[in-house]
Amino acid sequence: MQDQTPHYSGIAHEPARLAVLRGLQLIDGVAEPSLDRITRIAQRLFEVPIALVSLIDADRQWFKSRCGLTAESTPRDQAFCNYTIEHDSVFVVPDARADRRFSSNPLVTGAPHIRFYAGAPLTVAPGIRLGSLCLIDTRPRDFHPADMQRLAALATQVVGEIWLLELEKALGTGLPASLPPALDAGSSLVEQRITGAQLRAARGLLKWSIAQLASAAGVSPATIKRIEAIDGEASVRFAISQSLRSTCEAEGIVFTGRYSSGAGGAALAP
Repeated sequence: MQDQTPHYSGIAHEPARLAVLRGLQLIDGVAEPSLDRITRIAQRLFEVPIALVSLIDADRQWFKSRCGLTAESTPRDQAFCNYTIEHDSVFVVPDARADRRFSSNPLVTGAPHIRFYAGAPLTVAPGIRLGSLCLIDTRPRDFHPADMQRLAALATQVVGEIWLLELEKALGTGLPASLPPALDAGSSLVEQRITGAQLRAARGLLKWSIAQLASAAGVSPATIKRIEAIDGEASVRFAISQSLRSTCEAEGIVFTGRYSSGAGGAALAP
């Protein structure tokens, strides 16, 4: 029997992941020839009937590029990619009908009759995975380490194309591009992290306890206490900092100043 628990409920850094996905405005957009070329290459390279660039939104997976499939989206609770975005490595299901997690999935029991699945996560920042480049076959098959490396390399190309699309959009509008920290020559991971002073200010404005913020952001109370204990940047992972920041921003908080500076603060948007 298939596990009926929604698999996305416990995904780490989910608020930050969704914030990045929506900020890039990839969902429901037009087809992108650069991504279509990659899915066509993947389909031919691995000799599968279906290759997709799948983006995982709050309640659905949407196919930014699809080769061999007519559907534009599926409900998120049916998405194999929910498992892919939990890890940095390639996720493989050799035979979905023999896997209790997927054996009663409508995408297995009905069209497109998935038996084999392999997905490489689209990682745009540490811990932030927007979806996957995935392969689907209607028959079981093996997937070797060399195959995983090739698929992961193609997924890296997809991520590169996503940022190029963002740059192109920014150049056309005159607005700054939402570059990933690792590719932004004008900033660093440290400069992107929230400070203790900012976090204390944000909680004060929201009238939230540490426990309330921890629950909303999916971050441990001990981590929040450690960040708030100093005025400057705390040594926490970038994804944790982004999750806290995006959770507060979703409630109307606007952060001011450099994140790495104790002088930075927070304000409640009017």
